[in-house]
Amino acid sequence: MINPTIFREYDIRGIADTDLTDENVYLFGRGLGTYYRSHGETKVVTARDVRISSPRITATLQRALNDAGCDVIDIGIAPTPVFYFSLFHYDVGSGVMVTASHNPKEFNGFKINKYKSSIYGQEIQKVKRVINENKFVSGKGNIEERDIFPHYLDYVVGQVRIKKGLRVVVDTGNGTCGPLVEQILKKVGVEYQILYKEP
Repeated sequence: MINPTIFREYDIRGIADTDLTDENVYLFGRGLGTYYRSHGETKVVTARDVRISSPRITATLQRALNDAGCDVIDIGIAPTPVFYFSLFHYDVGSGVMVTASHNPKEFNGFKINKYKSSIYGQEIQKVKRVINENKFVSGKGNIEERDIFPHYLDYVVGQVRIKKGLRVVVDTGNGTCGPLVEQILKKVGVEYQILYKEP
C-alpha cells in the first residue's frame, strides 16, 4: 500500500526515498495510466525538476505509463509553466510534472493534468482508489523525447515588447528556470545579470 497521506488536495507529495520508492512509483504510474485510459486519454507529457530523485522517479513513472498502454512525450527537465505550455503546444490533454515545488530537497511528487487542466481534490482520490483496487489496464506504449524550449522561447518573446536599454537582475535560485531565463533575456535584448543561475 502506498502511504495514503501523499495524496494531497492539489498534488501528490512525499519523501522521495521512502514514500516514492520504485515499487510505489510504478504502482502509481499503472494506476494513473488506468485512470487516463478510462477517460479516453492515451498520450501523456512528462517533465521533471532538478531534484536528485527526479530522474529515477520519472523513468519508473514512464515505464509504468507505457505498461498501462499510454504513449509518453518526454520534455525532460523543465519549469512547471513550460510543462503546462507543452500540453497546449502538442495538443495533449494529459501530463505529469515530477516535482515537489517549494518543498525541501528530500521531497518529491507529481502535479497531474487531464484534459489540459490540473486535477485536484476528488479526482486525485479517484487515482488513489484505482491504485488500491489494483485493477490496472495493460498495454504497450512508447516514449518520445521532444525539445519544447525553442517553441516556448518563440512564444514568450513574441508576447512582449521591452524598451531598449533596460537593465535587470534576476535571482533564479538554482532552480530549473535559470538557463531558460537567460535565453529569454538575450532574445529580448536587455542588459542583465542572473544570480544563482545553475540548476
